[in-house]
Amino acid sequence: MSLYSLVYVSSATKAFTDHDLQGLLKLAREKNAGLGVTGMLLYRDGFFMQGLEGEESVLDSLFSSIKRDPRHEDVLVVYKKPLSERKFATWTMGFNKIDDKSVEGYTDFLKSPKPAHFAERAGEAEALLDNFKNGVFF
Repeated sequence: MSLYSLVYVSSATKAFTDHDLQGLLKLAREKNAGLGVTGMLLYRDGFFMQGLEGEESVLDSLFSSIKRDPRHEDVLVVYKKPLSERKFATWTMGFNKIDDKSVEGYTDFLKSPKPAHFAERAGEAEALLDNFKNGVFF
């Protein structure tokens, strides 16, 4: 089995209420549990960032489906890379809805839904996911 991490960003096609986000998470957690996928979803002002972990072919298939989901657009891969171990091993889908206070002074990554050079900012994306995983919300 080849374990991979895939992180992508996208823009919502409509405003997501807390109820909408709860429904999305419920479905994602059920699907991911069946696929052996773990990860985390961050949401801020209509902008998503999601980190997924799992077997490479499963992630590729899941991501193909995610790209076709009409609830978002401008789906762009930040990075895909092999993992030696999962970072979100016990999370079928962790979640955090971010406001300005939770990331103040930390990063502007989620303030720019369409930055020009995601590949150059992959380290920021990874650090952001790690900090939310560890409960650090600066």
